[in-house]
Amino acid sequence: TALPICFGDYRYMRIEIEDVGNYERALNYIARLEFTEAENNLKKYGKALVNELPVATTNLLKQLCTGAWKRFPTERVLKAKPEEFVHIYVQQKSQLLEFLEHMVKAEPDSSSLVYNTLLELYLHREKTEKLEVAGERERRAERALELLKSPNATFNIDQALILAQMHDFRAGILHLYEKARLYRQILQYYMDQNEYDHVIETCNDHGKKEPNLWILALSYFARKEEDCKDYIAGVLAHIEKKALMPPLMVVQTLAHNSTCTLAVVKDFITRKLKEESEQIAKDQDLIKKYREDTERMKREIEQLKTSAKVFQPTKCHSCTNPIDLPAVHFLCGHSYHQACLEVAESETECPLCVEKNREVLDLIRAQEQTTGLHEDFHTELERKKTDAFSVVADYFGRGVFNKVTLLTDAPGAVRQLPAAVDLPKNIVLTTRTGRGAGGDTHF
Repeated sequence: TALPICFGDYRYMRIEIEDVGNYERALNYIARLEFTEAENNLKKYGKALVNELPVATTNLLKQLCTGAWKRFPTERVLKAKPEEFVHIYVQQKSQLLEFLEHMVKAEPDSSSLVYNTLLELYLHREKTEKLEVAGERERRAERALELLKSPNATFNIDQALILAQMHDFRAGILHLYEKARLYRQILQYYMDQNEYDHVIETCNDHGKKEPNLWILALSYFARKEEDCKDYIAGVLAHIEKKALMPPLMVVQTLAHNSTCTLAVVKDFITRKLKEESEQIAKDQDLIKKYREDTERMKREIEQLKTSAKVFQPTKCHSCTNPIDLPAVHFLCGHSYHQACLEVAESETECPLCVEKNREVLDLIRAQEQTTGLHEDFHTELERKKTDAFSVVADYFGRGVFNKVTLLTDAPGAVRQLPAAVDLPKNIVLTTRTGRGAGGDTHF
């Protein structure tokens, strides 16, 4: 005990380890030191101590890194960083494995370096190690997967994925892909392994989150020269259900497969053509109806411009009592007692037509906001190259390419607004009669 006082801690440790070679006495001396001194000595001489006394040194490090090191009553509870001692186990991997397993169990919030190193130890296979004895290799693989699935693990997912790929750790690769939401990589992994059933299973599991998986699966099976008709039919069913691809693109994709006959896609194409024919018929009916409505509105507008509007109402459209003066008449043909109109929301709009008119005005205002969507249009067109026509049709319907003229009450007030619909007649134009004699009012 007098030697440390005479020579100092570091000189004493050098004498005991380098000159005398008494590793046990040096380790016992470290065990009596305060935290900081013990940490510094283990960092300097830890490698030599671990090589000679692996178990005892590891137990001492466990105390040092878990807050169990307290040699004096006044000493504060401190914890060393276990990653700073990893390098001393370069020749003692089994002890390093035990040390890191203890750390992640005692300190779940250990650094990512601790978790990554432990994972690497689980996956590392050296020819000199007899891991095949008693299923040790399988047990380490199971423990590696448990470590990856641990909710407390703080490993770096990118580095963990590299380690799993380097050691061909299949379960770990797939788990990390799913954890990182790399569903396409999961699909590609099974494609590279030619595991057809797992390709379909991946699409079923993650197709809702990433529908393009079905398109990738169809392209994959289309490149296979072997008989994959059943798989292609299953993929086509989902593509049809979710409307992921137009029929022409499906045919072009399957054209690369020499074993795929027309019978595989016959039902799919027939159903799609039938649906599109029905849609065309509906669209033609709507076009015809809109044209008829447009012509009728034009005739009514022309009639309002060229001839007088005669109001001969007999009843108020609000209270249904006989109409009498003072009364308010709207160009839409509805008439009201002035008293009945005063209780309505607005005296300048027909209560029966106001809701419909406001819907049209809201539509016009919404279309007015689309005037600045040209950049969005080009971006969307670039993103959906496979279905550019639907993008053009959508933006055309939203009025990006068209303009209409909206006439307001004020004389000469004309605004250019984008629109894709015809406006109903006299949206906000109202006319009020004055008090006077006579049953008929002319405008």
